[in-house]
Amino acid sequence: MKKNLFSIGISLTCFLFSATAAEVEKVSTDVPTHFIPAPNMDQIRAQDAEKDRKGLLYRVGVSSFLNLTNQSAGLWTTLANGDKKWQLIIKNPGAQALSFIFSRFKLSHGSEFFVQTKEGKLISEIVTKEDQLEDLQQHIALCAGDELVLTLIDKAYADVSEVIFDRVIYNYRSAGVFGLEKINESESCEVNVNCPEGDNYQDEKRGVARIYVVEGSGAGYCSGSLVNNLANDCKPYMLTALHCGPSVTTSVANMTLWKFYFNYEAPTCTNPTSAGTLASHFITGCVRIADSNDNDGTNISKSDFLFVQMGTLANETTTIGKLHGFSAYWNGWDANSTASPNGVGIHHPMGDIKKVSTYNNALTSTSWSGTPGTHWQVVWSATASSHAGTEPGSSGSPIFTYNGGSSRIVGTLSGGMSCCVANGCGGGGTSPTAPDLYGKVAYHWTSDGTANNQRLKPWLDPNNTGTMVMDGAYNPCNFVGLQEVKTDVTNIKLFPNPATDKLSVDLAGLSGKVTIEMYDMTGKLVATFVHNGGAKVDLDMTGITKGLYQVKIQSGDVISTQRISKI
Repeated sequence: MKKNLFSIGISLTCFLFSATAAEVEKVSTDVPTHFIPAPNMDQIRAQDAEKDRKGLLYRVGVSSFLNLTNQSAGLWTTLANGDKKWQLIIKNPGAQALSFIFSRFKLSHGSEFFVQTKEGKLISEIVTKEDQLEDLQQHIALCAGDELVLTLIDKAYADVSEVIFDRVIYNYRSAGVFGLEKINESESCEVNVNCPEGDNYQDEKRGVARIYVVEGSGAGYCSGSLVNNLANDCKPYMLTALHCGPSVTTSVANMTLWKFYFNYEAPTCTNPTSAGTLASHFITGCVRIADSNDNDGTNISKSDFLFVQMGTLANETTTIGKLHGFSAYWNGWDANSTASPNGVGIHHPMGDIKKVSTYNNALTSTSWSGTPGTHWQVVWSATASSHAGTEPGSSGSPIFTYNGGSSRIVGTLSGGMSCCVANGCGGGGTSPTAPDLYGKVAYHWTSDGTANNQRLKPWLDPNNTGTMVMDGAYNPCNFVGLQEVKTDVTNIKLFPNPATDKLSVDLAGLSGKVTIEMYDMTGKLVATFVHNGGAKVDLDMTGITKGLYQVKIQSGDVISTQRISKI
């Protein structure tokens, strides 16, 4: 067996940023350091080799649990304006990156929390009260480096914020974060989704996500897909594999910290040299809706599916809005038991950028561990670019049948033996033509159990229509969100794009008050500008961090939105 996979959980993701108002000078030598010993990597590598061989968790990080608060550790100082600053250095030698999980993270109004290097370089998003999760947990993840400074600034007039540590995750492989050249760690035969093999699946790829899963003592990667449902209501449903998050090892609280990365892919067929800001589109957290109830953390006995709703039940509209901002695609599916003649798998092997694997021979029905007919078996085909397969991290990813139009999901990856080289490679694979096994959507539908939380049908066919096939869509519910243009004013031009210090907006054709708003890709408003129409205006971008943004331009009933990049 190979690759039952999964990953780590988070709420915020770390990147390297340009200087901002929150970034300060080199950190004072008075700030205390909390030292966490490095884990025994020889032992961890031996454990990982066994896990990967058996198709268990593709672990990328291990946890150290802490009993620290911003009152029991760190240094408090008072700034010249009366604001209160708290800092603590966390050192965990040898980590590619550190992730910080807090059991209680309650910020006061106006407070800011961020992560820096000792030289003062900001390497996380600035977290404010608006970023708090409903359960007051928090996870600031994948911050490059092994010695980092946590900084909290409370306003002079505000109450002291509450920050209570739960754990620090030592990320030792497949970090894929800006500041580390740790990308392209999957096998050399893997094919980027924007190579010619992915040309017929440019819609479908936008529904596939890398999943960063938090579980009790560590972290790992899986893949999954956003899926459409017959109510056409844009529910933010994600389909993946149960072994990515069996309830025996993954608590409800853990799942509120999972992260779903969309559009994490190379822009072309060529591998990039670093992750940069590719992993900047994400949804935080999920709620378990249904699963195959066949995994005790070590074995799969039926079809191995996990069905979750991303975000929370309470913030569904916000989550849908973010997905539209990412141009995410609600993938279609086919719950019939007819074997697909050809198609592709789209996945994130080793948590790497999105890849595509091709099959040109019909899928065959098989079982994973004795229960008949639970899985589709696939043998991957050589293509012009390579002979791609799957790996740890690919688990839970969809396999599509190609029908010349909207391709549909027919299975979710449990594992297998495919490998780049004939004599075997990492993760338990044996050869390029060794088979992989995907739990059937047809079996997920009603065969894993009788309760609604053990079947897909009640959720994908909520009105019990009996329909067994559905196409995908970018906007199945006609959601009117930020990304949609009510009136397309073609002479509104934004340039240069990408922008650096200045973004020019040509407002010719508009008159009166014009409001220009910039939203980051989580849907958060980061800047507002007000001008009169009829002329070109220059917007100061020096305080805007690098990344992708939606720019909304409104004058009366005229609304235009465009996407720009800040570099």
